[in-house]
Amino acid sequence: MTQVQPPDPFAVFGVPHRLDLDMQELESRYLALSRANHPDQNRAEGVEDCAAVLSRAAEVNDSWRALKDRWRRAQVLIQLRAPDALEEHKQLDPEFLLEAMDLAERVATCQAADLQTVSSELGAAEDKAFAAIQQAVLDKDFAL
Repeated sequence: MTQVQPPDPFAVFGVPHRLDLDMQELESRYLALSRANHPDQNRAEGVEDCAAVLSRAAEVNDSWRALKDRWRRAQVLIQLRAPDALEEHKQLDPEFLLEAMDLAERVATCQAADLQTVSSELGAAEDKAFAAIQQAVLDKDFAL
């Protein structure tokens, strides 16, 4: 059985293949596409038309889910630019793993008074990891 590739979510939304998308613009495009492609707005004449209308609405919703989350957006972009990269480079960096284990332990043992500090540290670690991915994509270094 042939597997059908999902459409390019960036193309569905008409936005550039970048990680740093304007989220307000993206949401506006989603709302406009969602309204324009909603089955209630597109009365289908027959079974094939109905399937096409539903397919397009699902395409818009799937693309929205892929692009609104920066991590899924990065995954999609990497898969578009280097289809085998994620499969080939599954092994995580040992330094990253140690940092993640340290943060997980801090969360598990966090007292209420330290919650804001630990939360800020987690956010900073996430931003740092995403910035590294963003730079690797810009450099076309898909051996993440």
